[in-house]
Amino acid sequence: MASETPDMETVAQALKQVAEDGKMFMNNDPSAREKLVASARALVLAAETPMDSLLWHVWALPTRTAAARIAVDLKIFETAVDNGGCPKSSDDLAAATGAAPTLVKRISRALVSMGMLGEQGPDLYIPNSFTKLLANREYGAGIIFNFEINMASFTKLPEYLRNTKFQNPENARDGPFQYANDNKPAFSWLVERPELFEAFHLYIHALRQHRPSWTSMYPAQARLVEGLKLDGDASAFVDVGGSVGQILQDFRAEVPQYTGRLVLQELPEVVAAATAKSVGADGRIELQAHDFFTPQPVRGARAYFMRTVLHDWPDAQCRQILAQLKDAMEPGYSRILISDCAISDEKAAWQHVSMDIFMMNQVSSRERTEREWRELIGSCGLEVTGIYNKGDGNEGLIEAILPL
Repeated sequence: MASETPDMETVAQALKQVAEDGKMFMNNDPSAREKLVASARALVLAAETPMDSLLWHVWALPTRTAAARIAVDLKIFETAVDNGGCPKSSDDLAAATGAAPTLVKRISRALVSMGMLGEQGPDLYIPNSFTKLLANREYGAGIIFNFEINMASFTKLPEYLRNTKFQNPENARDGPFQYANDNKPAFSWLVERPELFEAFHLYIHALRQHRPSWTSMYPAQARLVEGLKLDGDASAFVDVGGSVGQILQDFRAEVPQYTGRLVLQELPEVVAAATAKSVGADGRIELQAHDFFTPQPVRGARAYFMRTVLHDWPDAQCRQILAQLKDAMEPGYSRILISDCAISDEKAAWQHVSMDIFMMNQVSSRERTEREWRELIGSCGLEVTGIYNKGDGNEGLIEAILPL
């Protein structure tokens, strides 16, 4: 039987690390906050007994996930911040939807235990900073999207893997998501549900605001602006699979000295969504319907940019996408810029590891280590010329060229 007593030496070391990181944080060291969060998590793990850990993972986490999703439907976060965030009872919180106050009280108690809601007294709730964040529609959309698109297939994932004799999912058209959702690809399934499709885009946009911009990692002036050819396709910065244009809009603002063409390529239905949002209305951003599995129509562009595109696909499909870009590139001039994370080979960030399982479950894909990126890109006859990162848990920027 596992020990019910934590290892005191390990706890003592974890306490010491928390104290050191906490002191750095209080002294306004810009890198200390992430270190303090990591050491605090390590302290919790050291102080827990194995049974504590078991109950947390098999009992607490699933109920917390469900409670958060229900809370969005009950509008608890928005209601909690109303009227200046004054204290509210479960009756007050229930009034927004006409739900049973007893149900609202049970969900609210769970939210308090999760740090999503504050508590001032028995059945009296107040918003905290987390509540205020989730009261914004785009952040609540993250809970909606992640719950609705993943929970059914997560439930079926162990069964799917048993049926495949625990082979690594590699088939984008026959994977865990299709097994749980009537053989439909995740993207097609999402497009058929406009409310979830909108939640996805709201969530992705909100997420980007809290991560370093790729231009803060990558020397865009030296690698893109200097030596830029201003004629035709050669001047183009092409956002391949660029959603509804947020990346190009940010690029305009962050690198205004880039005077070449800005081209957004997406599937027709996404181009329509971008048009509805007035992307390209001033003529600076060109909208182009394009399937990245087909020949690239912009030839010899300065850059072909992809943000979290290749992590959506297994290696075989990634090679197809990269092959289309390779065929269009000018050797030594064009760049492929891949905005994705590169997982550490040891002690990988929890964000990267979680996303890896997320992608396996949803699209039979993966997050890749630096070695795996170099092997994948090299197998297409391309050369990785730099991998740029900024902080654990964030996306990086991988640059590849077609050698002369």
